[in-house]
Amino acid sequence: MAASSRGKVRSLVSLSRTLSTNKPGSAAGDYPPPAETQKDPSGCSVLLFPGQGSQFVGMGRGLLKYPNVKEMFTVAQKILGYDLCSRSTGLQKTVHCQPAVFVTSLAAVERLNQENPKAIEMCVAAAGFGVGEFAALVFSGAMNFAEGRKTSFLGFFVHL
Repeated sequence: MAASSRGKVRSLVSLSRTLSTNKPGSAAGDYPPPAETQKDPSGCSVLLFPGQGSQFVGMGRGLLKYPNVKEMFTVAQKILGYDLCSRSTGLQKTVHCQPAVFVTSLAAVERLNQENPKAIEMCVAAAGFGVGEFAALVFSGAMNFAEGRKTSFLGFFVHL
């Protein structure tokens, strides 16, 4: 994903935090966002990241041709100690499924950025279900890829 796109998304995240607090002398929601961040709602996009249960063997295979995707899987392999692209990974196990969904979700963002960069540029929100929340945090710039991967891995053990 282009750095400028991530910067714009971070700006929108910051703006949403600002708008959720009261300014002296006005009620929450009583004032419009600054003009430079207003967007035509018909052109805006929202990214929703899936959680466990959406996985299937080979789900990321078609994404490997996009820039940065091979690097994502390589970094994940170094962090996890195994190859997510291997058929022997065992997606039925949560410990393997969640990292695969996380990395594949961010790989799908790379595809979207190549095929429809305007969707990334016009993104006003990102959310996720389960492990998808970590992918949304990485997309928004609140975490980097390695932090998101490590945090989602640790989160699995917290829920045991």
